[in-house]
Amino acid sequence: MKLQIITLFLVLGCISYLTDRVSCDEHEYRLIQDLMLNYDKRIRPSKNASDLLNVTFGLALAQIIDVDEKNQILTTNCWLNQAWMDNKMRWDPTQYGGVKTIRLPYNSIWLPDIILYNNADINSFMSSVSTNVIVNYEGNITWLSSVIYKSACTINVANFPFDEQNCSMLFASWTYDGYALNLMSVSKEGDISNYMPSTEWKLRKLYVERNIKFYSCCDEPYPDITYYINIRRRPMFYVFNMMMPCVLITLVALLGFYVPSDSGEKVTMGITTLLSMTVFLMLVTESMPPSSENLPLIGLYYGMTIAIVTGSTAMTVLTLNIHHKGMHGKAPPKWVKKVCFGILTKILCMRLDFIEEPDMVPQTVDMGPKGMYVKLKPSKEFRRRSSQREAEAANGDVSSHLLSNIVPCLHPQQRTYDEKIASENGGINSSPRFAKKLSNLGNNVSNSSTGNYDNFEKQFIKVLQKVYQTIEKNEIRLVEQDRREQIKLEWQNVALVVDRLLLLIFMMVTCGVTMGVLLSSQKGPDG
Repeated sequence: MKLQIITLFLVLGCISYLTDRVSCDEHEYRLIQDLMLNYDKRIRPSKNASDLLNVTFGLALAQIIDVDEKNQILTTNCWLNQAWMDNKMRWDPTQYGGVKTIRLPYNSIWLPDIILYNNADINSFMSSVSTNVIVNYEGNITWLSSVIYKSACTINVANFPFDEQNCSMLFASWTYDGYALNLMSVSKEGDISNYMPSTEWKLRKLYVERNIKFYSCCDEPYPDITYYINIRRRPMFYVFNMMMPCVLITLVALLGFYVPSDSGEKVTMGITTLLSMTVFLMLVTESMPPSSENLPLIGLYYGMTIAIVTGSTAMTVLTLNIHHKGMHGKAPPKWVKKVCFGILTKILCMRLDFIEEPDMVPQTVDMGPKGMYVKLKPSKEFRRRSSQREAEAANGDVSSHLLSNIVPCLHPQQRTYDEKIASENGGINSSPRFAKKLSNLGNNVSNSSTGNYDNFEKQFIKVLQKVYQTIEKNEIRLVEQDRREQIKLEWQNVALVVDRLLLLIFMMVTCGVTMGVLLSSQKGPDG
């Protein structure tokens, strides 16, 4: 019995609850039925055909999704707010249980055909989100929608990656002219209250303008609402990934002036860095639009640095030519020595190494009956040392006196030179064997006759002349070798000074170009 009573109360409660719900939904159901009765969504909702219908249009920028510089397309996520008056959607709330607002599917009533004129994607309607329209009892209709637009935007890459872009989004009715539909803006500024900041672009300004345009197809005016989006690129990514490698590669190329010329890697380093710069330039050109009106700032910078690296490689070839110019045995001109060794070394604070002056320097060349003979001119230092040796010989050098007595036909200056050559080459004084023979020779001379003495003297003079010629040839060869080494070192020093000078010049040019690019980027597109 108790179970039946409880079941009865539960059934009565459910019936009462369902009755209340049905009665509440009944008002809205009846309202919608009455509103949609004889309603045609193909007809513009105005009292008369000649009346102007006011449509208020508003846009809220939610996100800048992408800026495609190559295809010049701006992709944005926008929230649209459109409102108008529909006289067929009015009712008295008292007759419908106090219902003042209802929601209807957006495709069940008339909608204005406002589209994006500079649309770059015909499938934009597929990316739009529209649920219901809000209808007020006074006939005010509000349509809220979210659309991802791909709009055409003229990209100015003159200051890339320090550029600013001004893109526009033009909204207007496609079929209704200004006499049938009056398009008005919600405010003079765009709504960015719900904007999601971009990691690549900084939104500087979003403003709106209302324009009236005449098109070639029609005589009637067409009002439009144009939203202007001013954005500035955040350049940090491009500075560290494109400009910094370019600067470092350029500095590495300039350090090629410090590479020794004998290593054979100076030109190789320049060519390698040139290829690296070309690869980076290709990466930049792939992301830029193929425009001939404006050259990207980073492209211009890459082009100038490539020119700098090319110039440094060419100058490296020049310095290598100067470095190996001493192989021909021709001394540098006097003005080259004066400029490089007298002026540039002081300016560049360089210290160079030179070979000391040789004892004998070639003076003239004579062609004798048995070959070529080079007359040597003693240097100042050599003449000073020879004078000292003559003084020592006068004080008790027996071998020198003996040699002077045995060979009286030699000139005193030549004899002094012969003594010097003999002593420096381990000659008469330093050889005990030769000294012994010389003493025996003196004994034989004293015991021989006058005729034998003359014959022996002639033979001995011939031997000494041959020895003298051999020693002189060796001395000439050594002096000539020293002279060539000195000339070679002079040309190498000239190449070293030119290397250091070119390094300084190219460093200044590189720093100037980099600073010029950075300063020009700070001025902005408006100067």
